[in-house]
Formats: sequence, structure tokens, C-alpha cells
Amino acid sequence: SLENLKWALILGAILVILVLGAFLYEWRVALISVIAIPLSLVAAGVVLYFMGTTINTMVLAGFVVALGSVVDDAIIDVENIVRRLRENRLAGSIKSTARIVFEASLEVRPAILQATLIIVLAVAPVFFMGGLAGAFFEPLALAFILAMLASMIVALTVTPALCLILLNRSRVEARESPLVPW
Repeated sequence: SLENLKWALILGAILVILVLGAFLYEWRVALISVIAIPLSLVAAGVVLYFMGTTINTMVLAGFVVALGSVVDDAIIDVENIVRRLRENRLAGSIKSTARIVFEASLEVRPAILQATLIIVLAVAPVFFMGGLAGAFFEPLALAFILAMLASMIVALTVTPALCLILLNRSRVEARESPLVPW
């Protein structure tokens, strides 16, 4: 089963990279997202490790459930930064790239914080469940919440830093993926 899991993870990672590349259509933007997604899950895994929790089926299920939101957190900030860089460069703005990245990150920061808080609060009642159901779902909820919080922290810190490094001197053109209209 570990061999099967290994191949499923490798295949899943390849598919995520292909989909991000196909829809974002800019290798730098896709690379930022490809770095942010596993970084969020690994950070949550490290916290679980230090809490003494082992990786089991329910913890993996919590990570899988969180994956959609983790991907969203990884993409939403990058897309806003790219849009702002494009707008400012087309307008001939003299603002520095660092300033544009900072302002674009601040635009989406409240939405990311509020969305994460709402999701965490929606899952929190699982910790108050008693009996077998509570014991069964608690690791799933813990892994989910930790992945969401780690994703938020990565989206607020690492993603803007990667955007500044990778998009500083690059031309940010308005190229749309041929898959988007289809």
C-alpha cells in the first residue's frame, strides 16, 4: 500500500503541475504555485509531527480535503500580483516592483484571512464531538485546520517573496491560456 501511495502522490503532483501550467500559462506563476502548495502541506505535517501525531488515513484525508483551499490560496495572491504588475507596467508607472507586489498582496490579505477564519470556525465543532465519531474525525479536522493555517501563512509571506524574486524583471504579458475560453 505504501508503494501504491507513493505512485499516487507522484502522479497527482505531475497532474497538478500540468494543470497549473496549462491554465496559468506562465511558467513563473505556475512555479510559485507549485512551490507554495507542497510547502503548506509540509509545514502542516511538521506541526503535526511536533505535536506527536502520526500520519494515518484520517490525517491524509484531512490534507486531501484541504488541498482545494491550499491550491486556491496559492493561486489567488499570485494572480492578483501578476494583474497589478501588468497594469502598472502598461500604464508606465514608476513604482518599484516591490511596492506593487506589496500593495497587491495587501489587497487580497483581508479576504484570505477572513476565508481561512470562516473555514476554521466551520470545522471547529468536530473537536467537541464525543464518542467514536469524535475520536475518528478529530485527526482529520486537525490536519485540515493546520493545512489551512499553513497555507494562509505561506500565501501571506512566501508567495509575495517568490513573486518579487521571480517576477521582478520579467515581462508580465497578458497571455491567456488557450484552455480558458474552451
